[in-house]
Amino acid sequence: MRLKLLIIFMFSIGNLAVAQKHILLAPDATPNCNLMKTGKFASVDYSPAEYNMVVADGIQTEFTENGQYVKSKMEFLSDCEYKTTILEVTIPDYFAKPGDFLTTKIIKTQGKYIAVKTLMFGKEYDFVYVKID
Repeated sequence: MRLKLLIIFMFSIGNLAVAQKHILLAPDATPNCNLMKTGKFASVDYSPAEYNMVVADGIQTEFTENGQYVKSKMEFLSDCEYKTTILEVTIPDYFAKPGDFLTTKIIKTQGKYIAVKTLMFGKEYDFVYVKID
């Protein structure tokens, strides 16, 4: 069970810098930060069935393949930076709880790909989303 939680944690905010190097070879001159304001997203390293995230009406919900999720309130602090505050967690023994928050900066975009840097519990993580809807 602990291994499963570690995998989910690493998957959720793990370091995907290698993916960034191979996917965002010709980033937009100015990041299109509006991409993150609504839609359905996946990780570049996993299928949408394994992990996907939906953003709608200021709520970000991250789903795992077994239907469990983390729901957060999403507040944009500037055009390319936002704060998410966890509202609900259905994943047993998840590392974060309601009320915890993280901040994310959109670093670069290319088409439907979005590279971000997230700060949570004093540590930074880089990862990449792809907008699928």
